[in-house]
Amino acid sequence: MKGKRVAVVIDDSVAILMAMELLLPELGFHQVMSFSKPRQALEYLKQASESPEIVFTDLNMPDFDGMDVIRELGQMGYRGGVCLVSEMEQRVLELAAELARKHKVCFIGNISKPITSEKLRHAIVRLQQLEERNFTHFKPMSRKALEQALSEHRIFPYYQPKVSAQHSKVSSIEVLARISEPGKTDTILPGHFIPTAINSNLINQLTKQLLTRALEDLPVLCSQFGSDLKLSVNLSPSQLTNVHYVREIEALLASFGVKTEQVVIEITEEFALKSCEQLEALNRLRIHGFGVSMDDFGTGYTNLHQLRALPFTEVKIDRSLINNISQDSFSQVVVRSLATIAESLDIILVAEGIEEMSDLDYLERHYPDMLMQGFLLCKPKPCDALMRWHQSWQKVAS
Repeated sequence: MKGKRVAVVIDDSVAILMAMELLLPELGFHQVMSFSKPRQALEYLKQASESPEIVFTDLNMPDFDGMDVIRELGQMGYRGGVCLVSEMEQRVLELAAELARKHKVCFIGNISKPITSEKLRHAIVRLQQLEERNFTHFKPMSRKALEQALSEHRIFPYYQPKVSAQHSKVSSIEVLARISEPGKTDTILPGHFIPTAINSNLINQLTKQLLTRALEDLPVLCSQFGSDLKLSVNLSPSQLTNVHYVREIEALLASFGVKTEQVVIEITEEFALKSCEQLEALNRLRIHGFGVSMDDFGTGYTNLHQLRALPFTEVKIDRSLINNISQDSFSQVVVRSLATIAESLDIILVAEGIEEMSDLDYLERHYPDMLMQGFLLCKPKPCDALMRWHQSWQKVAS
């Protein structure tokens, strides 16, 4: 985090306010603004020269409750994280989370009382993960630099496997974009160039170059992981506004002799899928045999009920729900609800962002059919490094 870290706490309990004032500085916050009256907190937020990083708010407060706070935060365009501090029942918390998303508020979960440093730490980690996913802290690459990288064909794939722990098998591999820099060993991460590609209308060109490189690697990957291996490729909902784009991807696959059934299109949740063009493209993907995955589920605009109406074959649970799921009752309830619906719709579930053994153990115990993905299992790697990882992993898995 850059600059002065500020947290806002809203609670009518003096004891909670005092606890937060003591614990948050230990987690790196320079200033904790505490308010027993929600309206005073909102007035502070409106006038603050720099938006505080996170707001902690109780739900059950007299006169002006936590739902009022969430609505007002959405109306003022607050873009920091919002965390509930509440003992309310899970259905109330789930609905609060859904309303927060409808108000375009970055909801990061609930902390139960009593407040502890460990509970707060997990909330902060979840916020940081969401910020990284949304490219909040990356310096954007210039359009000129991106155009040069494209013209020099410096877009290339890193791969991260989705693992079936039950069968000790890599079921599919996600294709992730990187840009090489001449004379340097480090690569440029997508947070620096994906927003530029989208804003500069270069995202389709970038995707084509990336997918071409991945299709060139596919025969080698299949020789290692099996002929039924699937490639997962990310698309932004903005790319689906072109109703002909699906056919362009299909033509590229055909030029390599690859069937559409071998490719899963991961669609990120940063924008709602609602235009006729987007829905037409989504349906066409399934009609033409592609798998369709909802990426980062739990942080965007698609809720559990909408999954019944949209033809997804896979749902990837965002790491903000996976981190600390072994202890976080809110995440457990959300994932349990999702798993029930996914089973009824024959949707494959993927837990992404697994970094702790305790979370992996919990997921394997409760959801043996779920696919696992994350740094704990395998970080994104170039093709040759992925092969070496797989050989080592097979020895451990067996």
